[in-house]
Amino acid sequence: MEKQEKKPLKFGAKVKEFFRKRLVSLKVNTHIIPLIFMIVTMLVFNLSLTKFSNSTAVINVPGMGFVTFIIVLCSYLSIITYLSAYPRHQKTRLFSIIVTIVMLVASIVCDALYHYYIRYGTEIKEGAIEPTAFTITASNVCIVHIILLSISILLIVTLPIYKKWLNKINTKVETDEIKIDKIDLSNE
Repeated sequence: MEKQEKKPLKFGAKVKEFFRKRLVSLKVNTHIIPLIFMIVTMLVFNLSLTKFSNSTAVINVPGMGFVTFIIVLCSYLSIITYLSAYPRHQKTRLFSIIVTIVMLVASIVCDALYHYYIRYGTEIKEGAIEPTAFTITASNVCIVHIILLSISILLIVTLPIYKKWLNKINTKVETDEIKIDKIDLSNE
């Protein structure tokens, strides 16, 4: 008996099949989109943590270190809590989603407070210091982090909407099917 060899797919067909498989995976696990965005948001803040610690050391307003600690803590815990919100083959845990959103809002408030501390130490307070490279960077990262956190919250809240949109996309594979109308099971 000879084995039939599969024809190798052309490059364009391979690329098309690769993206089709990723889209099917995304349709099944749509909650991955906000998760990836939250991870990127956490990395934006945590990779700039040296600038924050230097700014805290230079400005030295009481509460700056505590606010930074809360932001870092909420960054990690919000991701962990969000992961627990979507267990496999079980109902979505709404409480975990609410806790995640609360932690993201707490991070936004703490970012705004840290940004105010930088402004206070460099502009408002008597004997204010000159802004340095890290204070300017930390101030900019605060603003960017607030924007990214807001987008993360928006992605979490609107998840049911774009999940419906993704499910409308046709990802079926076109095959040559043989249709059988009737099956005769009688013994003739």
